[in-house]
Amino acid sequence: MRWQHALIFALILFPATALAGSPGDAGALFLRIGVGPRAAAMGEAYIGVGEDASSVYWNPGAMAAVLGTNALLSHGEYFSTMRLEQAAVTHEATWGTLGFLFTGMFMDDMDRYEDVPSAVPLGTFGAHDVSFGVAYARYIVPNVAVGITVKSIDERSDELSATGFAVDAGIYHVSRIRGVKLAAVVGNLGSPLKFDEEEFALPRYAKVGASWEREVVALEGRVLVTFDAVFPNDDDMREHIGAEYSYRRMLALRAGYKAGYDTQGATFGFGVNWREISLDYAFLPVDNDLGDNHRFGIGFSF
Repeated sequence: MRWQHALIFALILFPATALAGSPGDAGALFLRIGVGPRAAAMGEAYIGVGEDASSVYWNPGAMAAVLGTNALLSHGEYFSTMRLEQAAVTHEATWGTLGFLFTGMFMDDMDRYEDVPSAVPLGTFGAHDVSFGVAYARYIVPNVAVGITVKSIDERSDELSATGFAVDAGIYHVSRIRGVKLAAVVGNLGSPLKFDEEEFALPRYAKVGASWEREVVALEGRVLVTFDAVFPNDDDMREHIGAEYSYRRMLALRAGYKAGYDTQGATFGFGVNWREISLDYAFLPVDNDLGDNHRFGIGFSF
């Protein structure tokens, strides 16, 4: 067995012992919201895909496989009262690949009331969660890349706030098996956040995943299948699967499934590519009263 495979398998065994926790332990859960409608439409099974700027979130190691300069802007209607704004950039250089990441979740203003019941609000207040990140990746041997992301965290609700830092690290391996990539990631490693007098662990996780891609002449396009196993620090293991059919690299149809969630499951979406520009959409049904999620994105490559 090659040493690269041994390293991947070691990272597969790491999550169950290193990230153990209890339900409800974690805060700053917005950090687990993935970047980009393409990945969202494929069930967020994406750590083994290194093709666009969103890899700065999904797997910093996979950034090394993204050629040139890529940028992604994404907007999400997240439930009925929140907006999700995201941006990612990767730039390939001779000494490695550099990445930048922004995630912001903004809630509509809410009425402020006194502690006693009242029909008249005292005013309004807002809340937001924001994170900025910088990442670096490079190949350590021709078919194995590693990467790291360092990101700031800022949560605010009215006059209360919490700030901190987190680190993600990932590995990306192009297998000798045709079309197969393997990957592993650990995310949101850092000290707990303190919100007022309450302290919460970061929403740490580990993931292992793979992707398989094949050109299909009869379909005049390519097929991509992905799988991620997710080990969060505050719940049981979850499985994500995704698939994409791309017709002549111009039109893509996508679907996925997230197993192990109470209110999430199937995901759908499509994308259109025109020269160096891509337009993507994802529809994420949610089984509760908060409303389904919609993601829109535009990508650029240079």
